Amino acid sequence: MESPWDDNITNDTHNRESHWEKLSSDFTNTGYREGITAGKEGALQEGFDSGFAETGAPLGKELGRMRGISAAILALANKGFLQGDSHIVEETRTIANQLANIRFSDIALPDLEAEEHAREHMERTGEDMVMDSEELEEKKNVESLEDMLAGMSAGSRADDQPRRPTMLDFEDLKKRLESVASQLGLRGMLS
Repeated sequence: MESPWDDNITNDTHNRESHWEKLSSDFTNTGYREGITAGKEGALQEGFDSGFAETGAPLGKELGRMRGISAAILALANKGFLQGDSHIVEETRTIANQLANIRFSDIALPDLEAEEHAREHMERTGEDMVMDSEELEEKKNVESLEDMLAGMSAGSRADDQPRRPTMLDFEDLKKRLESVASQLGLRGMLS
């Protein structure tokens, strides 16, 4: 019988056990990381699907429909079908211009829970609060430039800068457009 103190047997057995423990640990860690990643991706997709279905799509559809109705009324006016209704045409033109100025980000409520979660995560991991991508940063820069240019006119002052529309403004435009449609005998177009 061989001695347990024999260097060759002990080293060989120890090397195999050590190698097995390392492989087992590596596979466990890899599986854990992949599970975390899959969980995050699943939750992210679920959150996106929910937000899109409950907020994004209905709000975008409503804004698009209102823009389409106002554009159709103006097209009818341009073809001469609304003779004598100049106040309705002017009101529709005003509504259409204001609808064109609305961005989705103006009327969609921010997801405060998601923003708070992101802040907590950033604080825990020590990450800086930065934009997620160059595309988002570029979009924000373009919107700022658009806002600045919209406020520039021959007679404007710094304190006359236009404010961004809100959901209340959007709802008001909807009521005004419903009134125009009703006056034209187009009841129920926005309901």
